Amino acid sequence: MLKNFLYLIIFFCAFLIGNVLYASPLKTLSLDFTRELTEDNKTESIAGTLHYDVQAARVVVEVIQPLEQIMIVKENVLEIYYPVEKQAFRFTSDGRVPLPFVESIIQSTQAEYGLTAIGYTLDKHDVMDETLYTYWAPPEKAKDKLGPVILGMRDDRLISAEVKNPKGHIIARSRYQKHSKIGANYIPMTVTSSTYDEKSEIHQHEQISYSNPQVNVDSPNAMLNFTIPESVEVKEIKW
Repeated sequence: MLKNFLYLIIFFCAFLIGNVLYASPLKTLSLDFTRELTEDNKTESIAGTLHYDVQAARVVVEVIQPLEQIMIVKENVLEIYYPVEKQAFRFTSDGRVPLPFVESIIQSTQAEYGLTAIGYTLDKHDVMDETLYTYWAPPEKAKDKLGPVILGMRDDRLISAEVKNPKGHIIARSRYQKHSKIGANYIPMTVTSSTYDEKSEIHQHEQISYSNPQVNVDSPNAMLNFTIPESVEVKEIKW
């Protein structure tokens, strides 16, 4: 069970994670999703619904396939609950816990896609084939761990992201397509990403599709406030 959980969590972060949410008309968002991850010529899929509370900076993910589980993420704590088995885990990290297939949605609601919030600065920009490319430099104190990020924008939509390591080697590429305007933001409904190993060969490839967006719904969404039942013992794990 724990192995299945870690499989869902430990995979490519589409690009860097912002810490401060951008104030926008978007208050709550729910999206159905499917995700396919290919590694070593094997493809595995998950499907479910993502719930995002902007003001609370809280994400709840309902996974319905291949097994039922509920993940709750807020700041540096991730909780996971298996409703069928009545098992629960609480992971605490020194930093913010990412759910990579969620980050592309969250970052689409942030100023400068969350880069300025974590200390990145705009280094330069250029235009090619009607696409604006912006080049972002990592904060000085983190240049030994973080590399530059290149974002591609067209018609106010993020269409690409490229992440390099401190040595300048590409470690990840993402493509964002089929945007839908939700509130004041254009959110990609399809995200395709690849990560690369030290030999610049593809290590993992994933495709995520989102559908059925529900924005600022007036009716109560119980999942946004979901908590693990008190009757369930929660195993504490330092991550």
